[in-house]
Amino acid sequence: MFRCTAAVGLSLVCILFAAVPAGAQVIHVPSYPFNGDSAVDQFGVSVSGAGDVNNDGIADLIVGARGDDNNGADSGSARVISGADGAILYTFNGDSAGDFFGFSVSGAGDVNNDGVADLIVGAPGDDNTGLDSGSVRVFSGVNGSILYTFNGDSANDLFGRSVSGAGDVNNDGFADLIAGAFGDDNNGGNSGSARVFSGATGSILYTFNGDSTVDLFGNSVSGAGDVNNDGFADLIVGAPGDDNNGLDSGSARVFSGVNGSILYTFNGVGPDDQFGDSVSGAGDVNFDGFADFIVGAPFNNNINGADSGSARVLSGIDGSILYTFIGDSAGDNFGRSVSGAGDVNNDSFADLIVGADADDNNGVSSGSARVFSGVDGSILYTFNGDGANDRFGHFVSGAGDVNNDSFADLIVGADADDNNGTDSGSARVFISGLCASPAPCPGDADGDGDVDLGDLNLVLFNFGAACP
Repeated sequence: MFRCTAAVGLSLVCILFAAVPAGAQVIHVPSYPFNGDSAVDQFGVSVSGAGDVNNDGIADLIVGARGDDNNGADSGSARVISGADGAILYTFNGDSAGDFFGFSVSGAGDVNNDGVADLIVGAPGDDNTGLDSGSVRVFSGVNGSILYTFNGDSANDLFGRSVSGAGDVNNDGFADLIAGAFGDDNNGGNSGSARVFSGATGSILYTFNGDSTVDLFGNSVSGAGDVNNDGFADLIVGAPGDDNNGLDSGSARVFSGVNGSILYTFNGVGPDDQFGDSVSGAGDVNFDGFADFIVGAPFNNNINGADSGSARVLSGIDGSILYTFIGDSAGDNFGRSVSGAGDVNNDSFADLIVGADADDNNGVSSGSARVFSGVDGSILYTFNGDGANDRFGHFVSGAGDVNNDSFADLIVGADADDNNGTDSGSARVFISGLCASPAPCPGDADGDGDVDLGDLNLVLFNFGAACP
């Protein structure tokens, strides 16, 4: 069975719901360019697949804009976007000036077990329990109502700096949540912490703390999947300021969902690597039945120059290194963001995406994002920012299957893009699929089954766009 789907910047992408035919090429076509509303919104500072929020069988998306001013300067916002047609499903706003609501966003899974995916958003500048104590809010996918509000413990905790769906940590049938507070002082100033919450009740399941002063533990958090294959979802937390292998070498720690015990601690290679600045569950990269994970070290100095950056893919079964990916050149900050990408080429292996927001391919700090194969670590695709200082790749995420064609899609944020004013920001969705020739429905650029003015408008809107 063939289906024709929108191909922004190309005439058509033809996607086959079957085995990949000989000679067919998997491509990743830019679609749905979403922009911040106004200058300094920093829309795209955080992006995530949202799951199926409106229960239409299509994966949706969430994008944060920490600098949005809807309820005061830098109150922030988060927008939930339909995967089916790019329509705005919800806009959530921060409560007051300086909240930086939307600094972090994530799909939350089905928190209240009503069959619809929910959302989680962090506001590290919220002042509910003291200046910059921070907060996290969980929203219903059904109607956008607030399911939970969690607050940081005390001033300067910056709780909500990172948030993620955690999976079903306690195996009760409800999706749970994790949030980081890298400014928490439980084991010294800015040692940091991460807290896991029950989706069923909102109660605290675990609190994990950084080891020592300025570890910045909780700067990044993620559900890790079932790392040890015991039927419980596990967690991963980054601490880019940890000093185990030198000042700010960084670390990442994996915790058991069953009892909160430490399953693994991984350390950066050397000083200033800031390993753990970004962490993510990676899915089952090597197809051995155990969930794997990926960790970024954006200031790693490797053979390609100072601060070229790196990302490490680690096995859930034994903690061994599956792949190490490195930035192309000095100052790229490759590994600024990392994520599992899902199966983008439909070969049954989970793939990866890594952002390098200081890459200079289309101008200084235009940024880039690279997709890697889970099978062999090869580069599947490289996406580049449009222009200088876009910071494309500042945040990357798997998007789920946005067009329901069995290929996983991707979303990349460029929080300093200037489309609607300086640093208004943008987010771009990339549709994965097969390009087969000849196309079964030539001219239907918007994929609605007809060749009409809508197709002409789409071509004119994207005229001159670079094609992969």
